[in-house]
Amino acid sequence: MTKTEAYKGFTISWEEPPLTSAYWTANVASEDVDLNALMRRHGAEVINGSTRDDMLAKARRYIDGLVG
Repeated sequence: MTKTEAYKGFTISWEEPPLTSAYWTANVASEDVDLNALMRRHGAEVINGSTRDDMLAKARRYIDGLVG
């Protein structure tokens, strides 16, 4: 099951990893053209963390770095 969180115009999405996985992975994206341009990529950024909270904190810091 995919879970999402909206944050400052971006969407952070993730799935719970299998029990054998060493980390959590989130995708950061936005449907807003201007916000996508800030990412300088093809509309998504992959963020890894050792726990769900670590992954979400890193994703939020990444977004904060883009939009200030």
